[in-house]
Amino acid sequence: MRKIIILLGAVSALGANAQSWNLSGNTGTNPSTDFIGTTDNQSLVFKTNNTEKVKITPNGRFIFFNVATPGQVWDKNLFFGGGIDNPTATGNVVFGIGAFTQNTVGGGNTALGNNAMSLMTGGDFNVALGLNSMRNTQSGTYNTAVGMNALENFKSGDGNTSVGTGSMALGNLIGNNNVGLGLNVLRYLNSGNNNVAIGADSYRALATGSNNVSLGFSNARYITSGNNNIFIGSNITPYNTTSPNNELNIGNWIVGNNGTIGIGTFTNQLPADGVASDGNKYKLFVKDGIKTEKVKVDVSSANGWADYVFEKDYKLLPLNDLEKYIAQNGHLPEVPTTEEAMRNGIELKEMNILLLKKIEELTLYMIEQQKRIEALEAK
Repeated sequence: MRKIIILLGAVSALGANAQSWNLSGNTGTNPSTDFIGTTDNQSLVFKTNNTEKVKITPNGRFIFFNVATPGQVWDKNLFFGGGIDNPTATGNVVFGIGAFTQNTVGGGNTALGNNAMSLMTGGDFNVALGLNSMRNTQSGTYNTAVGMNALENFKSGDGNTSVGTGSMALGNLIGNNNVGLGLNVLRYLNSGNNNVAIGADSYRALATGSNNVSLGFSNARYITSGNNNIFIGSNITPYNTTSPNNELNIGNWIVGNNGTIGIGTFTNQLPADGVASDGNKYKLFVKDGIKTEKVKVDVSSANGWADYVFEKDYKLLPLNDLEKYIAQNGHLPEVPTTEEAMRNGIELKEMNILLLKKIEELTLYMIEQQKRIEALEAK
């Protein structure tokens, strides 16, 4: 009888071991059939110090319990290493020591990295990836920061995108829809909207300004303020070295100012109103010439063309008077002198019309001379 009892005990122990997970591990398991979990519609619970800490619900959702206050559920938020004890919003995902430790009301935020969004007190649908990214943000919506210290001291605003270490980091920014891609771009921006800077150190010192675009390394690096500027290239320095407005610079060979465009290397700033040294207003300045197959110039009115010379009431200067004028002035009437042309340049439309006028006058002189010749021959 004693042997039977011992044998039954051994079999019972063997059966118990086959149905449990040992502290030292199990052998002979089959991943297709063996598992840790439940077979009914109940949650799987993990405890430490006999206190529930993690629960996996039947629908597959992780619920993490507050260590300080047992039973407090971080419902529908996922926190690893950071997070807040008593959130009222949902949809936040946090990975990183000290990340997202103050925001009790914001939802849909993602913070990945130590201290990411650590002091943020409100805001929804923001993304911070990197050490200290959006660290001191107060509030905002739909902002994205990728890179160490990106948007670190951002205060408030919506729709800002900062990608790159130190981008938009130190200016205590209050603004919307700014985009910075690159190391230290828009680093000190304090207030402004709709700025786009791409390239390391691009618009690094800009503190205030809106609607600026900079594409390239270190463009407008030391500019502190300004609006409506476009800089494309590398190391672009605006004419106004502190606060340009309405400037254009593409590779230092296409420049603009308040709608006036210059092509070529201009050592002096283009006139903001387009008024040149001759007192006339222009929209395009070109250095070193233009080569093209076609140029078309509009004539504003019928009086702008020279065919009025052929009208019956046109008073043609007598040849004797024309000869005296040339002898006295050294050029045709209405035609600028050499000095005037060198000083003021030549306006192509006006000069072409003037030359046509002189050709038509010459034609009238020739017709008149032909009539006189024919009259003499008839005598």
